[in-house]
Amino acid sequence: MPAPSTVAIKEFFMNKIVIINEDLCIGCGACIELCPKKILYIDEKTGKCKVSNESKCDRLRGCMKVCPVDAIKII
Repeated sequence: MPAPSTVAIKEFFMNKIVIINEDLCIGCGACIELCPKKILYIDEKTGKCKVSNESKCDRLRGCMKVCPVDAIKII
């Protein structure tokens, strides 16, 4: 499989709103309880937080503030 182009990587991150560092995420669910739009969930396979629909993010950063390990960034 060929490596993604620099343009593809740049476009991916330009469209990102919610960035979750899965290396830091402990799957506690605090962000999920706080999210008014209910776009966050714990992936059953990895036990880590995931985003279902970034376009619905209200960008109030509550999930980011409540995360005990600073695994969530809203940009």
